[in-house]
Amino acid sequence: MLRFAEELLLLLLNEEVGEAAVPETNLGYALAGAVLMDLAIEGRIDTDLQHLVLVDQTPLDDDLLDPALTAITAAASPHDAEYWVRRLAGDARRIEEVALAGLREAGILQADEAGVRLSPRTAYARQYPPPREGSLAGEGEQAEQEVRLRIMRILFSDDIPAPHDIVIICLANACGYFDRTLSKEDRAECGARLDVVRRLELIGQAVAKAVGDAAGAAKEPPSPARTEPIPVLAGLPFVGQALALARSPTTFLVKNYRRYGPVFRMRLPGHKLVVLAGAEVNRFVQRKGRAHLRSRDSWASALAEVGTASLITTLDGTDHTRMRQALARGYSPKTLEDRMDLAMAVCRQHVDAWAAREPIGGKVAIQRLVVDQLGSILANYSPRGYFDDMTTFLDTFLDRLQLARIAKIQPMFLRRRRYAAAWERMNDLFEKTVREHRPGGSLADADDFVSDVLALHDADPQLLPETDLLMAVMEPFVAGANTVAVATSFVLYALLKDPELGERARAEADALLAAGNTPSVADLAKLDVTRRVTMEVLRLYSPVPAMVRTASNGFEVGGHWVAAGESLMIGMSVTHHLAEHFPSPERFDIDRYLPERAEHRQPDVYTPFGLGHHRCLAAGFAEAQLILNAAYLMHIAEFELHPRDYEMRTQSVPTLRPKPSFRIRKLRMRG
Repeated sequence: MLRFAEELLLLLLNEEVGEAAVPETNLGYALAGAVLMDLAIEGRIDTDLQHLVLVDQTPLDDDLLDPALTAITAAASPHDAEYWVRRLAGDARRIEEVALAGLREAGILQADEAGVRLSPRTAYARQYPPPREGSLAGEGEQAEQEVRLRIMRILFSDDIPAPHDIVIICLANACGYFDRTLSKEDRAECGARLDVVRRLELIGQAVAKAVGDAAGAAKEPPSPARTEPIPVLAGLPFVGQALALARSPTTFLVKNYRRYGPVFRMRLPGHKLVVLAGAEVNRFVQRKGRAHLRSRDSWASALAEVGTASLITTLDGTDHTRMRQALARGYSPKTLEDRMDLAMAVCRQHVDAWAAREPIGGKVAIQRLVVDQLGSILANYSPRGYFDDMTTFLDTFLDRLQLARIAKIQPMFLRRRRYAAAWERMNDLFEKTVREHRPGGSLADADDFVSDVLALHDADPQLLPETDLLMAVMEPFVAGANTVAVATSFVLYALLKDPELGERARAEADALLAAGNTPSVADLAKLDVTRRVTMEVLRLYSPVPAMVRTASNGFEVGGHWVAAGESLMIGMSVTHHLAEHFPSPERFDIDRYLPERAEHRQPDVYTPFGLGHHRCLAAGFAEAQLILNAAYLMHIAEFELHPRDYEMRTQSVPTLRPKPSFRIRKLRMRG
C-alpha cells in the first residue's frame, strides 16, 4: 500500500499543469497530516482529540516518515495533533519531493519539464504496484486500485470505505480539493455522504480538524500594510540605471542585492522595474511563479516585428503546458542520443575545415558548428548556407528584444536594410524546411522536431497558428546559437586556459570515445572533469542570468509587497555569485561539484537554465550537447588560445557572450 502522502499527491494531481490542484499552504498542512497518519498506522504514535503521544521511537527506515518520528521523539513535552501538523508543514517541501520520487521510482508517475503526470501504465490499468513489503498497512484490492477512481466511487455510492480511504477523504477535503474539483451539483449530491465518511474515523477526524483549522487560518492573503516599502535606487536623469545594467547585468544585480536586499526598484528610460533576486526569490518563483508571474507582456512588441503572437517562452497557463508537452520529445536528451553519430560527424566536418595554425574567431566558429548540429538533428536539414543571415537576424532581433523588454524603446539606429535582408532569408529557410516535411517532400516521413511542430499545428491550429509557425520552427536555433554555442565557447576557453585541466578532460574523452565508440547521454554524464567544468561555466556564465516578467497577482516576498501589474526583473543567477552559497564565487573551481561539497545541491541557488514552469525545456538536451562537443573537440584535435595568455573578455548586449577577441588556433588533428 502506498503511503498516505503518496496517495494524497496522486489524488490532488492536476495533470494539465503537472502539480497539485490546491494552494501550496493547504497542501503543506495536508502532507503533514498524512505523515502523522502513517506514523499512527505504523504504531509509532497515538492520538486523540487532545493529545499526540509517542508509542514507539524505532525508526522505520523510511525517508518519508523517519524525520517526523525523530522530531516527535526529540520533543521535550507532548503536544496535540494540530501542533504537529503546523510544525511538520514546515517540512512539506521535502515530504512532497520524497513522495514524488518514490512514485516515479515505482513507475506510477513520470516527470518532464512541464511537471508530473500518471505513467501510461497507471493511467490505463488504473492500479498501482503491490503493497510495500513490511508495511503494517492493510492489503487488498481497494488498496491497489487507483486512488481517484476509488475515492469517487465511495462518494457517489453506498460502498463501505476502508479506514485508509477515510483518511484520504478527510485530508483531501480539509485542503479544499473537493470544493475545487467537483461541480456545485456533484458537491450537493455527495455532500451528505462526504460528511458521514469524515466522521467514521476518530484519528482521521482529529487530523482533518487540525489541517482544516490551520489551512483556514492561512487563507487570509498578506497585506501590503504589513510589509516594508520597496527601496528605490538613485540614478541619472532619464537613463536611470540603464548604463550600469548594460555594462554588466550580473555585477549590477549582485551589487544592489548586497546593498538593498532581495527586492528593490530601478529606473530605466520610459518606465520602472522591480528587481527580485536571491535564494528566497528563487524559491518563490519555483513554487509560486505560475500563480503570480506572467511572461507574454515583455515580448509583445518585439514579436510583433516578426508577425508572431507568441513563442513557447511567452505562453502562460494551460496553453504553455500543452505546448511544452507537445514539443518535449524533440527537445529531450533522447533526441540527441538517437543521433549522436550525426552530431559528432558534423563537429568533425567543421573542425576539419578550420585551417591549421590559423587564428579563428572562437565564438563564431563554435556557433556555426552548434547551429549546423541542431539543424541536422532537429530538422534533418543543414542551415549552412544561411548561417550569416541567421546570426544577423538573431543578434539584431535579440538586441531589439532586450531594448523593448527592458527600456521600452524601439531602437532606430539598427541596420534595418541588412536586418530586413536577413529576415527574408530566414523566411526562405523556413519555407524550404516546411516544404520538405510536407507530403511529397523528401522529409515527409521524417520523425523529428519540425514534424512535431507541424503535427501540433495541424492538430490544434488555435494553439499554434500558421502565423507563429516560423518562430516555432526557428526557436531551437535562437536558443542554441545563444546558449549552447556560447557556453561551449566558454568551456573550450576554460580547458585551453588551464592545460592540466584540459589534459584531464582529454584523457577521459579519449577513454570514452576510443575506437570510434558512440556514447550515450548516460556515458556523457560520467565524464567527471568535463561535466564539472561545464557546470562551473554555467554558474559563472549563466545562459539565462535574468528574466523579465509581469506580476499578474500581488504577492509578498523578502518582506516587501509587489503589486499586481508591476514590471519585474528576476535575477535568478545572482545566487551563483554569492559567497554564502558558493565560497569565493569569482574563482573558477570545478571541485564545488564533488560529492563532499555539492554546492549546487543547495535548494534554489544553482539555476543555469531558469526556474519554475518556464525553466528551459531543452535543458537536458543542451547540457548533453555541451558535454559532447567539449569532449569530442578535445578528442579529435589540439587547440590553443590566440594569444596563448588571452584572458576572457565578455559583452552583455544583446546576450552574455565572449567578445570577438576570443580566438583559437587548431594545431593539429589527433585522428
